[in-house]
Amino acid sequence: MSDQPMDNTELRAYIETMMLLAIADGTVKDSELHMIQMAVVSFLEQRPELGNMTRPALIDLCYACAQTIYDEGAPNRLSLAAQALSTHEKRMFALGMAVAVSTSDGFIHATERDALRMIQRAFELTDQQVKQAIDAFK
Repeated sequence: MSDQPMDNTELRAYIETMMLLAIADGTVKDSELHMIQMAVVSFLEQRPELGNMTRPALIDLCYACAQTIYDEGAPNRLSLAAQALSTHEKRMFALGMAVAVSTSDGFIHATERDALRMIQRAFELTDQQVKQAIDAFK
């Protein structure tokens, strides 16, 4: 990741990308939420400029991001995420975190595959790049 500061828009873009996979099958599983929490906490530790986020605040933010996806639609939110994650490196990082969520229960469900295709289109990624991200979690 770059050394440039990250703002809350970028953080939300990462979380919304992961939450899209968590809500893809209609239920946010504990394993998915745990994976998101671990990814975000790890990321925040590298970005002290965002301050300390408590676990309850993080969970609230995850559910707020999910509600935004429901309210505004996944394609719209992914388009905004693509703007916030303006570099290929950031988009691949977000894709990797999304794949981690989708594989947290040991299987990528059909609805999660559909969500990964939506991310691929919004982030302008190739089939090979998505395959590499999935293969990293096998």
